[in-house]
Amino acid sequence: MLDLLADRGVLEALLWAHGSAYGQVRQDFNPEGGQKQGWIGYNAYTYLVDRLDRVFQCGDYQAPSGEGPVGRDVLAAGISDFAAMPDLAPGTVVRHDLNGSPGWMVDGWRWLLASYPFGQVTKIRWTDKSETKQTVARQPHNTDDGGLFTIEDVAGLPRLEELGDHEQLLRKTLVLAHAMDSNTVDFELFLGRIRWNQDRGDAWVWRSDLLDRQTPPPAGRTTPKLPDNPVPPSSTEANDAPVSIRRLPNDSSAPRAIGEA
Repeated sequence: MLDLLADRGVLEALLWAHGSAYGQVRQDFNPEGGQKQGWIGYNAYTYLVDRLDRVFQCGDYQAPSGEGPVGRDVLAAGISDFAAMPDLAPGTVVRHDLNGSPGWMVDGWRWLLASYPFGQVTKIRWTDKSETKQTVARQPHNTDDGGLFTIEDVAGLPRLEELGDHEQLLRKTLVLAHAMDSNTVDFELFLGRIRWNQDRGDAWVWRSDLLDRQTPPPAGRTTPKLPDNPVPPSSTEANDAPVSIRRLPNDSSAPRAIGEA
């Protein structure tokens, strides 16, 4: 799976979006003005959705039908690290939300976002999360699902190709989980397949540490850093709250509220 993301340029884009989002948090964070840890979690999610849509030119940054790609000036508006943003062809990744929860899809694989307390990635209780995450975690999975999953077969489980499009995509929905340590300013960013851990076991069927695959930025590029003493994101999923994303000037529709359903 990671080879696919790397080959398509998606992995580099994910890492840029993550770094840019938290760089914006650093720029906007004002603890003296009363902003606290809930503000960090809420806005980190908001910025991450925005950066993912920018780099993939989808969502609020998708060109209207029949027009060419979104202009670079539109993609650069409002951010300071545009020069470091990978240049992907439009359509490489598309938006594919689930129950109002923002999702992105590449080659038939979708991912959603989730936050969690730093260092607790294996202990996320999906049973306590939103109905959307619970639905994803409950999906059966076995070795015939594209050869990706390695747990034992489930008796009577239909083969992936026997399912309808919606059920197939549910089976092929992953989670991009991110966290920050307020004391060390360390980050965690994992992509993987979640499991229904009502047994209080591991929260994942499998997961990959994306930051382990991060390479130094090319010469002339910088990676945004957080302040020395930031406040951590809330331990609850910040994306459960509705968030309004700025519409493009050429989009005449009303602002769209997004958030985890």
